[in-house]
Amino acid sequence: MTSELEILERWRADKASYEVWGKFVVEKVVEALSIDIEAPHLFLRLPVAPRLKEETSLIQKALYRGKGYANPYDEIEDKVGVRFVVLTSDEISIVENAITQFGDKFWFWEKSRDFVEERDRKPWEFGYQSVHYVVRAKAGVNADGNSIPLDIPCEVQIRTLLQHAFSEVTHDTIYKPSVKSTPEMMRAAAKAMALIEATDDYFRQVGALIGASVSGVKELIGALSRHYAETIGVDATIARLDGELVDAYLPLAAETSIEEIVSWLKTKQFITKRIQERRKTQVLYTLPSIFLVYFVVGNFPNIAASPGLLTDDELAPIYSDLGLAISH
Repeated sequence: MTSELEILERWRADKASYEVWGKFVVEKVVEALSIDIEAPHLFLRLPVAPRLKEETSLIQKALYRGKGYANPYDEIEDKVGVRFVVLTSDEISIVENAITQFGDKFWFWEKSRDFVEERDRKPWEFGYQSVHYVVRAKAGVNADGNSIPLDIPCEVQIRTLLQHAFSEVTHDTIYKPSVKSTPEMMRAAAKAMALIEATDDYFRQVGALIGASVSGVKELIGALSRHYAETIGVDATIARLDGELVDAYLPLAAETSIEEIVSWLKTKQFITKRIQERRKTQVLYTLPSIFLVYFVVGNFPNIAASPGLLTDDELAPIYSDLGLAISH
């Protein structure tokens, strides 16, 4: 039988490799998310960092929790773990795709727990929820100049912010043997989880409605951002003010398509020069929506000042660039 000392000696010798592996997994998953998500650090609701198993916890799991391991050290798959927390349950699959598709070149993966499958098997129960994967390094993987040991495991958990809150409240009592749970405790936890599922449903419905209402705004800002990068030579800064400018000025050009706006801008190359001159000292000219303001002023000069979001002093240079004067 493997002894505590043997396990600890191996763990202390291997710990650095596990930490490097955990950091590599985080790095590659975030890199994959960056392909389709503009700001992964905002999409992930909590900072992500690998967590190494504490020695006491490792010994307890290996030898004293009745797991029946034939080879306890090697069979424990969460000696290092990472956790990705998203807002709603429909975002979990995005992280899963990063693990199973983008990450497939770096690791073998296996889904070890799926709360959706568990819920479908026992729809009347409300319990601990999380999606768990175990990823194991493929041959030839290197991180920061270090060769990653073949088949080294890392447990990856994916959960929503509400699921994470529930876990933080209950996991060390209800699902651990160190504290005896009572029927009242279990019932309260089940009610809380039922409420969490319902709240997640409502959040997703609200998110879908908001997404539908702002899709046009996002599409316009995306097109103007691409035009900005192509003509100015640097990326635009997307900020809350972009949404406010689009809300204020797009209705003035409601009958105009995005393609027509961009086509008009391409005929006014002098606008590019003016933005390049001012962007270093004026925040307004770092935003992609500055192009929309130019378009509205150029095509609807008599009403372009009506939204009131920009002052006459802010609008005056734009009118001047286009050979126009502000009229109220």
